Amino acid sequence: MKGRWISKVWWPRIDKDVEQLVKACKGCTLVGLPNPNAPMKRRELPAAPWIDVTMDLMGPLPSNEYLLVVVDYYSRYKEVNNYKNITSLQIIKMVKEMFSRLGYPISITADNGKQFVSVVSILLQRM
Repeated sequence: MKGRWISKVWWPRIDKDVEQLVKACKGCTLVGLPNPNAPMKRRELPAAPWIDVTMDLMGPLPSNEYLLVVVDYYSRYKEVNNYKNITSLQIIKMVKEMFSRLGYPISITADNGKQFVSVVSILLQRM
């Protein structure tokens, strides 16, 4: 827009005046380009399997069940368990059983669902 104005007319401070005109124009702000989103950061691949895992709950499914999905970031190995009751105690029980078979990961990523951040789970982690 500045280029079009400068090719036709000129006055001192034309750049600032055109910028103010565009910022005040409702139509210009509606059709203008939105601020681009920040690029997503890729997670580094762990050095070995079962170092970094993620877990999430899916549901309720049509069968009124929930799925607890645990995925290893390195190998993409998945553990999926279904439950009718998704309390913190049930999840802790399942995770302890899984970790006794596969080993304890160094880090676990979850979405801070209420079952993952309850007082019960914090107390049991300290035991």
